[in-house]
Amino acid sequence: MCEPVSISIAMAGLAASSAAMSASESAKAKGQMTDNERKQQNEVVKQANFSENDQKLATVDKQDESRRQLTEVNLQAMRNQGTINTAIGESGLSGNTMDRIRNSVGNDSSAQKMNITDNYRRDYQAIFANRVGSSENAKAAVRGLGGNKYKVNNIANALNIVSAGVSGYEQGESITAKNKAKNTNSAGVNT
Repeated sequence: MCEPVSISIAMAGLAASSAAMSASESAKAKGQMTDNERKQQNEVVKQANFSENDQKLATVDKQDESRRQLTEVNLQAMRNQGTINTAIGESGLSGNTMDRIRNSVGNDSSAQKMNITDNYRRDYQAIFANRVGSSENAKAAVRGLGGNKYKVNNIANALNIVSAGVSGYEQGESITAKNKAKNTNSAGVNT
């Protein structure tokens, strides 16, 4: 027959190892869920970066287009101004009327430049608002995926293992006490 202490220790060891295995499996499952969430978070961040880069390129495209249009307007204004100056010089006319004609050509090119600049500012504001919105949406999506809800609590796992070991030891003691009681009763009957 086994010693009473060895039964209690065996029961404690069995319960503790069972609790440790359960905690290990739980930690593995939580780790797998956390890994999956991290992969999803990384995918969200990657997509947000792609979107950010696309919007930056759109900004650069708008800048280049505006610059090209401004260059074209400036060249046309210089041509128009040269044509007006040549016509005034050849005609020999002068005075306020000629000054008004020069100013009218300058005002037309200035209005075109202002329209181009305003369009660029409006487009840039829309692109920037989209960039900020995309960034905030990505941050919210990453926060929404969390990660902390699957965190392994090592202290709780250790306490559960110790508790299971103590419970197993107590069960072993209970079994030992019952066996002693049976042996005592059966020994008294045989005598």
